[in-house]
Amino acid sequence: MVPQRSQRSETPSELMNDDADMPPENNFEPFGTAHLTTVCVFLAVALALPLAVRFFVPVTTRPVAYLLAALLLAQEGIKIWIRVDAQGVSPDLLPLHMCTLAVYLSAWMLVTQDRRIFEVVYFWGLGGTTQALLTPDLEEGFPAPSYLLFFLGHGATIVSIFYAMIVFRLRPYLSSLPRVIAITAGTAALVFAVNLWLDTNFMYLMAKPVRPSLLDWFGPWPWYLLGLIIVSLLSFVLLYSPFLVADLVNRKTPAENG
Repeated sequence: MVPQRSQRSETPSELMNDDADMPPENNFEPFGTAHLTTVCVFLAVALALPLAVRFFVPVTTRPVAYLLAALLLAQEGIKIWIRVDAQGVSPDLLPLHMCTLAVYLSAWMLVTQDRRIFEVVYFWGLGGTTQALLTPDLEEGFPAPSYLLFFLGHGATIVSIFYAMIVFRLRPYLSSLPRVIAITAGTAALVFAVNLWLDTNFMYLMAKPVRPSLLDWFGPWPWYLLGLIIVSLLSFVLLYSPFLVADLVNRKTPAENG
């Protein structure tokens, strides 16, 4: 049995700011005004931007996609630069958290319009990134750099998913479910091995986040991993259900292209 680690991957909020220099009133407040406002802003952009591009300025389809991809990569570059400046080069800089992987895959998907990449981003983004937006592992609140970069990366991932669905008209299929489940399981197994090797906590496979999260409901390590697996499977099925219902209503089986 692998013991639960007493340490975890340091979050960007811990590395970008010195807690001693941050005023107490700037502590992150879950579901506070700033948190809820930020989430609502990104949800509004996720709907308004792709609808505007598709129905009013379709000529900007590719430029806007490239701009979103550049924004996703730029914020990751800034986070890495700040963390290196704070602690130097370390294994924690590896992009092995699921949300970070979703950021890079989102940028790839926006540039290539690859359907297979989209289906991974769809389930990882709406399943995992949404959870991170609701229960972020943050210490500082708005307008700390860690706060801004966290929500920019996670929020832009959600915007990218809606952009791909509305503008590129990409969607998951029933066959997407087993593929994404297999990819997720393989990725988690690889990341778990990396965690053992480097003594890290990517994807929170070795210890739960310090801040309150859904994992708190599933007990200590390793039992919360079982809860994580069950919730992931249920969320994947739930995320596909709107397309399943739509196909049943239309009484047709969609044909995959490619």
